[in-house]
Amino acid sequence: MKKTKKLLAIFLTLALILSVTSVFAFAAKKPKTYAKYDINKDGKVVYTVLGDSIAAGYSLPGFVEDSKWKASWPVVDGSYPQYVAQGIGATKVYQDAHIGLRSHDLRYLLCEDYPGDIAVGWRVPTTDNYRTVDQTGLAKVRKQYYNHIKQADVITLGIGINDLTIPSGILDNVQGENLNLALAFWGDMLGNAYKLADNAAYMAQVSTLLIGFYRQYVSNFNAIVTKIKEINPNAKLLVIGYYNAAQDAFVKGALPVDIGALVTPFIDLFNSHAAGAAAGNGYTYVKMEHIDTLFCDRNSPGYLNDNHPTPYGHKQMADIILAALQTA
Repeated sequence: MKKTKKLLAIFLTLALILSVTSVFAFAAKKPKTYAKYDINKDGKVVYTVLGDSIAAGYSLPGFVEDSKWKASWPVVDGSYPQYVAQGIGATKVYQDAHIGLRSHDLRYLLCEDYPGDIAVGWRVPTTDNYRTVDQTGLAKVRKQYYNHIKQADVITLGIGINDLTIPSGILDNVQGENLNLALAFWGDMLGNAYKLADNAAYMAQVSTLLIGFYRQYVSNFNAIVTKIKEINPNAKLLVIGYYNAAQDAFVKGALPVDIGALVTPFIDLFNSHAAGAAAGNGYTYVKMEHIDTLFCDRNSPGYLNDNHPTPYGHKQMADIILAALQTA
């Protein structure tokens, strides 16, 4: 009987130990792991952000302008990269997006064989106030970009809209009267959109300029994607399409204008290439539309002027990107 009691006590003790161990094991497994985003299988999830001011969080309260050139800047609270990083459990984020960056500039930063255009000095390290490129500084920044792309498990790329909206970016392609026309238009691109509806000749001239910009963008975009895939062929690369910031804007007056409808063909033109080339180039295209923007916010100082997302717009973008990652 005593032996039976001892054996029973031993079994009960073992059962208790096993049950406690199981509880702790279960508790240890309970938190989400995000292992599916660890493409490099090194126990970390690295997220690299490439793009322009939208990805950089411009117009959000915590944004600080990148007055000194380096590859990475802090992730701005409330920006879509912050939400994406949280959603994939990123252990490291390289925020390599910069305000005003055009496809010309990012290609120049990544591709040593690309000579750039006359405006690249505004967006890369220079020695004399934006005119002469600092080749030593450029090489240092380029090395940082390469390293951040190489480490990445997930990369988002949003580039090209500034090819349309930055006057300095058109100087290499436009001269004479057309230069004055383009500068006047781009000085307040969307705010002056009513001119397009009222002047067919003006519309034709601007459209001709845009086609030229589109062709250069296609060349730049293809080179950028090729370089990213060359540096890191395994990372999940998501190309972020551009939303139409004026999609829901309508200006009343003697000549009512649906600004969104006027701008849509230009936005669609640029998006069409990135969307169509996705399947054959190893990336996922992420369509963006009806994003909440400052341009359409009547209570914002940026109303009819600032095409950046509102805080809610950044959350919308992140949700769309995270959904796309599920099937990327």
